[in-house]
Amino acid sequence: MESPLPRVSYKVAKVEFYWNGLKKGLKGKVMLIRDLMNAIANIAILTLVSYIIIKIIPKKRTYVLSVWQKIFIICIASITSFVLMSFSVNLPEQVKIDMRYNAMILLLYYIGPSVFVPANIITVILRFSWGISDAAVYTLMLYITLSILMPLINKKVSTRFNSYASGLILNAFYVIGHTISLYFVYYDWKQTIVISLFNFLFSSCCLMLNIMFIEDMRVNIQQYLEKIEQAKSDYLTGLYNKQEFSSCWKKIENDPTVTNTAFLMLDIDHFKYINDQYGHLNGDLVLRQSADLLHVKGIEHEQIYRVGGEEFCIVLKNTSFSKQMAIAEEIRQMIETKPFILENHQTIHVTVSIGMATSCKAKDMKNLYRLADRALYQAKERGRNQLVVLDLAERELKRIL
Repeated sequence: MESPLPRVSYKVAKVEFYWNGLKKGLKGKVMLIRDLMNAIANIAILTLVSYIIIKIIPKKRTYVLSVWQKIFIICIASITSFVLMSFSVNLPEQVKIDMRYNAMILLLYYIGPSVFVPANIITVILRFSWGISDAAVYTLMLYITLSILMPLINKKVSTRFNSYASGLILNAFYVIGHTISLYFVYYDWKQTIVISLFNFLFSSCCLMLNIMFIEDMRVNIQQYLEKIEQAKSDYLTGLYNKQEFSSCWKKIENDPTVTNTAFLMLDIDHFKYINDQYGHLNGDLVLRQSADLLHVKGIEHEQIYRVGGEEFCIVLKNTSFSKQMAIAEEIRQMIETKPFILENHQTIHVTVSIGMATSCKAKDMKNLYRLADRALYQAKERGRNQLVVLDLAERELKRIL
């Protein structure tokens, strides 16, 4: 009679086989879910940090980041890289696949090498906190090389392509460098290429999502700046309006670097006659052309204001008296000699009266404006098409005496 033990042993072995297979399958699924969650965490972290950095950047058309702002951004980028490494896809030989270099690419493209290079170096130093290995050493060599090459590549690429294409090209150069360093860890081209292809596809998708997010925020900021600019500007001439002119007073009064100030008040002579004779539409054309002629050499757009119907004001800061006189006379002569083109292509000649008030020490902008207005009134009384200059200090002295 045969013993049942071999059959029982066979059944136990079969159960153990299925159980081990189930455990391996569950372990594989758990690892896959973990890697997927880490990948999602990488995208979320990078997007959040991109938002924070954009908020740090001043909301201006042109700006220069201060040293402290740059240091703050470098610190945020470095901490972000460390956090991204905590949610990396871990491969054999302590190889980590994550999106930390996406953060470096965004820094390089949107802010520049002055932030990219130090953040890059700090990131690779933080990599050693996960242990010293061949992968960490090759990563150090790769990041140092990229710190030199990537700014040069970005300079060439950013002038020829848009942000999306530039990001893909920069990412491709990073992945190529990473592929070379990865080969010296595994010495297996097939395995290296498979990993690098996955790395490029996933990092590119992540990078495109972040660039899309950043570009959308930049468009919103641009629209915000345009609305702010429109609120400051005169609808007809495009010059700054009287409200912004009043704001300019406070800035000058609170600015210790401004040592002398002058207001040039300009009024188009016989403007009512132009409106009555040629119509208000042609009067508007004269105003626009007059505003264009105020942009003489040495005068920025921020210095010119339309403060009334046909009245303009130019603010001069830290300008010598001789130059103030030269600017005022140049404007007067230019308007006098320039033919003004009307709607039917007819040309007329226009003149302006100018009142200039200067102040070498006192920063009483309200009185300076009143004095410029009085000088303008005197220029009109004396026959128009001329410049009258009054000094605030002299007026104050006469008033005291």
